[in-house]
Amino acid sequence: YDLDLTIEGFYKTMRHLIEYKEGASFFDDPEGATAGSSWEGKIEIGKGWAYGGEILIQKSVGDFNGWIGYTLSWTNRQFENIAFGQPFPYRYDRRHDISVALTYKINDKIDLGATWVYGTGIAVTLAQQRYIPIQFIDDRIDELGGKETYTWWEPTEYYGKRNNFRLPAYHKLDLGINFTKPKKRGLRTWNVSVYNAYNRKNAFYVDFSGSNFIPNQNKRQLMKYSLFPLIPSVAYIFKFN
Repeated sequence: YDLDLTIEGFYKTMRHLIEYKEGASFFDDPEGATAGSSWEGKIEIGKGWAYGGEILIQKSVGDFNGWIGYTLSWTNRQFENIAFGQPFPYRYDRRHDISVALTYKINDKIDLGATWVYGTGIAVTLAQQRYIPIQFIDDRIDELGGKETYTWWEPTEYYGKRNNFRLPAYHKLDLGINFTKPKKRGLRTWNVSVYNAYNRKNAFYVDFSGSNFIPNQNKRQLMKYSLFPLIPSVAYIFKFN
């Protein structure tokens, strides 16, 4: 069947990696623990390792060809002052990664293509618990010299381990058809394609929206936000001789 089979394994260690400290970010928080510090004061230095295996089956001869690839992998990080010094999965750690690409040449002028990808959801950090809100009272002097009291409530959240939650699995199907015709000065191709053909709403990010409570349970609802729904497109390509 003119098939090629490739099997590989890998193990890689990494040193001197950087990661933001707990509570720190790229944007300077004027009231935070790292306020006013340089970027070096906002990071931790640690280590990491990645390992796994890959298998690829490929067919490159004939009118019907393509390949199927599967990767099983682990990618971890460890920092002395993050996640209590315990290893945690890196944000882009994907346990399973599958990709399938197929093409079929109907004749010299028309060919079809399909690509399907699947990946374990990336790791993100979400609060595990939320404690009773703490009341803050702030006495201020208004423009006329009078005293005003501002009161607000601010809950305390417990996050636990870094990257303690997985987004839903990512997968989508892309389809395309090419209409090719030789011209006097080159080769003309019309391409009609559909990105995300079954309109999979892959999670771009998730968060707890304070205004979305589950009725009668006093719980916040985890909201998922998606990008790039089903997108059709048409392209014209001309290759000069």
